[in-house]
Amino acid sequence: MLLIILAIWFGFKKAKATGRNPYLWAAISAGVFIGAQLAVGFGFGIFSAFAQEIWGWSDQKLATYNSLLVIPALLASGIALFLLFRYLDKVPQVHLDNGPPPPPNFSEIDRES
Repeated sequence: MLLIILAIWFGFKKAKATGRNPYLWAAISAGVFIGAQLAVGFGFGIFSAFAQEIWGWSDQKLATYNSLLVIPALLASGIALFLLFRYLDKVPQVHLDNGPPPPPNFSEIDRES
């Protein structure tokens, strides 16, 4: 729980420092943190179902490995947040569009020649 609060806080802080919408990026940071953990959980679930069907592993044997799932899930969340925070560290470029250049100014000397 503490890690997701930190992810939201740092996402808010980094977005505000670079001129982005801090509330939106705080929500995106939370979503990335939770989504990475869910992706690892779904991947482990698919692998365990595959192992049960193909190799005949028992349900009880795989239940003991659920506690080991926390470490890869936290690593995946940390890597995803690292990539997101690297993106937030880049200051967005501001394109100044001043329109077309002013028309040329012809002086009297240019008209005589």
